[in-house]
Formats: sequence, structure tokens, C-alpha cells
Amino acid sequence: MEREGYRHFIVNPLQSKRAKGTHLRKVKTDAMDAWHLAEMFYRGDLQPHRTWAEESTELQHVTQHEFMTSLLVQAKQNARALLDQVCPAYEAVFDNLFCTTSLQVLRQMLSGNLVTAATIQAAAGSSHGQAWVQEKLERIQALPPLSQSSKAQQMALLSVLNMVLTGQEQLRQLEKVMEEMAMMLTEVELLKTIPGVGDKLAAVLAAEIGDATQFETPKQLVAYAGLDPGVYSSGKFTASSNRISKRGSKRLRRALYLAAQCGLRNGANKRLKAYFEKKRKEGKPYKVVVVACANKLLHHIHAILVKGEPYKD
Repeated sequence: MEREGYRHFIVNPLQSKRAKGTHLRKVKTDAMDAWHLAEMFYRGDLQPHRTWAEESTELQHVTQHEFMTSLLVQAKQNARALLDQVCPAYEAVFDNLFCTTSLQVLRQMLSGNLVTAATIQAAAGSSHGQAWVQEKLERIQALPPLSQSSKAQQMALLSVLNMVLTGQEQLRQLEKVMEEMAMMLTEVELLKTIPGVGDKLAAVLAAEIGDATQFETPKQLVAYAGLDPGVYSSGKFTASSNRISKRGSKRLRRALYLAAQCGLRNGANKRLKAYFEKKRKEGKPYKVVVVACANKLLHHIHAILVKGEPYKD
């Protein structure tokens, strides 16, 4: 539609549902739905959809890897549960059970192959010396034989290990592409100047926000992230405890929460830490204060992207 020059609108389902509820009769047909949408357009309730630069759009697709990460986490949990049945003592062989070297050695054992020093060295590469390899080999030789477990359990564990290795390799490739694409955007470099915001968080924030100049005020960006408080009042009553709306970008909201926590850790972001301590002294709960810090951080991000200047602590 954009290539053909058609102007299009993306309607929030909450808006269309509210428009449908303005009529007295309860009629739900395709014709009436189209009529309600047309009425919204002619009343001026709709605005053209925000646009992103092509680089930001591509980066947004790459940074949406939560689904793959959740599958990898579930596969690791299943692998640990099966390993407790097949060979629980194997967890003490390597410091990191799910490192590539550990998984490849365990796969060799489950495949019935003899694990030697050359096998461990080939899996570890040149990152470790002979002393480290010999130590791991002695630990593996001291393990009880896998024949004590059933063949079905070993086959199940082997298949799950292959899933973990494949998932880790796919995530590495995805992160490599994300880093290459992030280097093409100046917004990512500006966001990395904020204490607590690393390469991944900066890429996610830049991809989800897009062109910050499309938000006239920081409050519009806060509403887009769903961090704006819901307001409720009736008569003389005004609610004093208001939750955030959560009607914006879930990925942006999650990235801001993580960025706020990273900035508060060890006082990396001094301005954010001072704001955190101020709110805590007022008696606010921890999560409420972190959300408030994420709101404050988003105001800083809007100023950084609009002005094109790095963060100044």
C-alpha cells in the first residue's frame, strides 16, 4: 500500500470497540463494523500511522527474539531434568553445564563414543590448555557408567541437547546480525552513552521508538510505552493509587525496565540512583519506584534522540 501511494491507518482495537459501543443496538456484522470504522475516519478520530526508517524497521524484526529465547530456556530446563536421571554427577564436571564444550562432550558420551583428551580439546578449541583438558578428562572418567540409565532416557536427553546446541547457534547468528545492523544507526550509539544501557538494550530501544521526533512531547512517548498512569475519578473522589496503563509497546516497556535496573545497579546512573533513593524515602515499593525510574529514563531518551546529543550524567 505504501509503494502504491495509499494512505493507511492502523486502528487500535480499543478504539474500534469503543466506537461500536456508542450505538444503542447490539449489532455485530461485517457491514456494521465497516460502518463504525468509516464513522471514526470522518469524525477525525484516526491519524495516519507513524512511519519508521527502513533501517529501524529491519532492526525491529531482528530484535524480536524473545520467542526463540523462551524455547531455549525451556529446552535447558528439560535437559537438566533428564540429566538428573541419566547422570546427575555430570553437572560437577564443567563450571557452566550449558557451555558449548560441555554440551558437545555430553553428546559424545550419549552417542556411545569414547571421550578422550583430543575430544575435549576439539570441543573447547584453543581457549584452554592441556592442564585444564586433563582435569576435565579425569572428572569424566570418574563418572558412573551411563548404562545404569535406560536407553530411552539417553535418547531423549540426546535429542534435547541437539535442540539446545541448535538454539544457541541460531541466537549467536541473530545477535551478530543485530550488532551489524545497530552499527548503521546513530540512535543506537547515542543510547549506549546512557549508563546501564548496553548494545542489546540500545538496539531494542532504538528499534521500538523509531523516529523520536514524531513524538512532540516526552509524555506522548511515555504513553506509547504504556508507562503513563491510569487516572480514575468520580464526583469528589480521585483515586490516589493508579496503575500504569500497559497499553503501549510491551517490548519497549520491558527494555526500559531492564535499563532502569541496570542503571540502578551499583549506582551506575547517578541521576537515576538519586531519583530512586528519593522515591524510596517517600515509602514507595521497589517495583513502583523502578517503573517511575523507567518513566524518568524515557524522558531522558526522548531528549537525547531529539537533540542528537549524548547522555550527560
